[in-house]
Amino acid sequence: MLSSFVAFLGVLAIFLNALGMAIKNLIKTKLLIGTSVVFIIPDLYLNGGLHGVYQSAIIALMFYIGALEFKKLERAILYSIPFFSIFLLLGLKEYEGLLLVLASITTPLATISKDSFKMKSLLLISTVSWGAYAFLINAWFAFLFDLLGFIALIYFFGKYKMEKKKS
Repeated sequence: MLSSFVAFLGVLAIFLNALGMAIKNLIKTKLLIGTSVVFIIPDLYLNGGLHGVYQSAIIALMFYIGALEFKKLERAILYSIPFFSIFLLLGLKEYEGLLLVLASITTPLATISKDSFKMKSLLLISTVSWGAYAFLINAWFAFLFDLLGFIALIYFFGKYKMEKKKS
């Protein structure tokens, strides 16, 4: 029963993440990605990726804060990045978590970004890091989450380039 629910949440997370990565609207992007991150947490947990579970919960919260544009909290996020990264590095539960230390720098910056292109550029680095982590711990829904997110980002950048040529 639990694995069926995790599978359902995984599929929903994959869809929401890809949709969020592909659209240009900054607030909708942050809300969709934040929600998708919440839905992928059970897959990471069931596959022993405790490092990813902790970081995902914080990242989802950061995306919601970024979407709601709480300026003081956004500033706190910006200043907490070095401490968050050091905490993750020192508290590694598995070696694969090293990939998440890189993501711990780019993802928070993406959550507070005010420019869609810059946000998606930061998310590209984060998505590759998270995808490799998910692959290494055999969290397949999380891996597909990042793979489709990566494809959606390529779509976004292609669309962005075409819009840039038109103007």
